[in-house]
Amino acid sequence: MFDESLIDYFISLVKGYDFGDIRFCNSDSTKINIDSGEVRSVSKLDGFGFGIRILHNGVWGFASSTNMTKEAIKDSVERAYKIISVAPKNDKIELSQNPEEVSLKPSWKIDPREIDISEKLGITMAAYKSTKINGVHGAVCNYSENIEEWMVGNTLGTKVSFTNSNLRLGLQVFVKDESATQFVVKTINGNSGFEFFDDKVTAFGADAAEEATHLIGAKPVKGGVYDVVLNPGMTGVYTHEAFGHASEADGIISGMSVLENKIGKKVGSEIVNIVDDPTIANARGSYTFDSEGTKAKKRVIVENGILKTYLHTLETASYLKMEPNGAARASGFSSKPIARMSNTFIAPSNNKEDIYNGVKSGVALFDFQYGYVSPESGAFTFKSQYGRMIKNGELGEYIRDVSLVGSTLDILNRVDMVGSDMQLDGGTCGKEGQYIPVTSGGPYIRIRGVVVGGQ
Repeated sequence: MFDESLIDYFISLVKGYDFGDIRFCNSDSTKINIDSGEVRSVSKLDGFGFGIRILHNGVWGFASSTNMTKEAIKDSVERAYKIISVAPKNDKIELSQNPEEVSLKPSWKIDPREIDISEKLGITMAAYKSTKINGVHGAVCNYSENIEEWMVGNTLGTKVSFTNSNLRLGLQVFVKDESATQFVVKTINGNSGFEFFDDKVTAFGADAAEEATHLIGAKPVKGGVYDVVLNPGMTGVYTHEAFGHASEADGIISGMSVLENKIGKKVGSEIVNIVDDPTIANARGSYTFDSEGTKAKKRVIVENGILKTYLHTLETASYLKMEPNGAARASGFSSKPIARMSNTFIAPSNNKEDIYNGVKSGVALFDFQYGYVSPESGAFTFKSQYGRMIKNGELGEYIRDVSLVGSTLDILNRVDMVGSDMQLDGGTCGKEGQYIPVTSGGPYIRIRGVVVGGQ
């Protein structure tokens, strides 16, 4: 896959007791877009290169190249040291890691790169055609795959190579009535081989279409304070956007998180457990090693309502005197690793009780459309794709233009029931201009007395 001797050559160029790491990447990507039954675009791209970092006197130098040679590595190291030389010295940072030396092969049955583009077009068109039922005004279907082969090495003794496969099929289904055009968005995705796409493709499209037709004639919700039930999609969005980003340790250090100085303290209801786990088989946000070569591990962020840890890079772990936990991720070889989530969710409970039971007048919110959050204050607004009214423990009419409004820790403390059925939904997370594959989710959860935005 890569020439491992290039890691040794890089290490020989790092001065004295400085830290240095190098990341090599080969990538292959394919994208297909079908709009209203017509193929709008098909693209296939590949890329390769490496990025290096040097840490000297508390200052980072970074450089990258698309030339996989010793000469390019030497030039990159010289450029990194030149960057460092013009910066003022900082406090010295001592990085530590349990070094690994391993070369991992994918566990796929079918390599997506070996599948002809015509078969990928066929799958995308089949998903689109399955949305054509009465009431559907139109649909857009997108296929994407990105296969990345990585080799990571550093001066602490790590030498690892691994492959990530990010496959995704997404649908946007539109319906229309006399008052408005509405839509739902659904995806299936994973870190897997092409066998991931089986008979679920047409069922996925048909389910999305049927869900969208429920919005025909749906009325806007009346805003106010309600008891609320979130489906796994909305549970996941809250967990990822409101809580997960706040648990990334670089935000803690910069003073931009509502979770600063809260390790060991109560941050939510005692029935709430929040996990970030990159080791889940075939999930879109999964990986075996992070971008610094730290082995992936399950991170329990909140246990019985108590904050237990943050998501760390080597640097943030050193700064906060905690253990690295494999949360450093970069979107490519030319980007620097930063603290990121993987598969983030509220853990399910053993409670089999009907989650709507006991709600006299409430709102159920289904799946995410858009929103915003301030990790520093915790204030957020998340608009769902649609909602349903709850009357005396029963789901009622469909509603639109419904959103959850609140603050991160207040919401978490108002959770009074966590369901038993777990679901993860894949997506793409942006931070500092880097976009990475993630999943979020959980079970249905019930929250008492929160603000629902509407008309």
